[in-house]
Amino acid sequence: MSTQLPVAQATRCKSLLSKGLYINAGLPVGEEATGDGNFWCGKTQTVLGPDQDLCDGEHCTNPNRTCYERP
Repeated sequence: MSTQLPVAQATRCKSLLSKGLYINAGLPVGEEATGDGNFWCGKTQTVLGPDQDLCDGEHCTNPNRTCYERP
């Protein structure tokens, strides 16, 4: 019997976009180019979501945000 707890993986909102989505396209599985960390919302096309909160890899994993959409 394992005594280790499972690690929860945060899932980003499906509207969160980044340049890394485009520069990593077409690379072999397991290979990633480095992204610049710039994010924007696909709904607003700005760095703020519809709820006026910041869009990034941390904030857009919160399913309690009113604009969050599970991928």
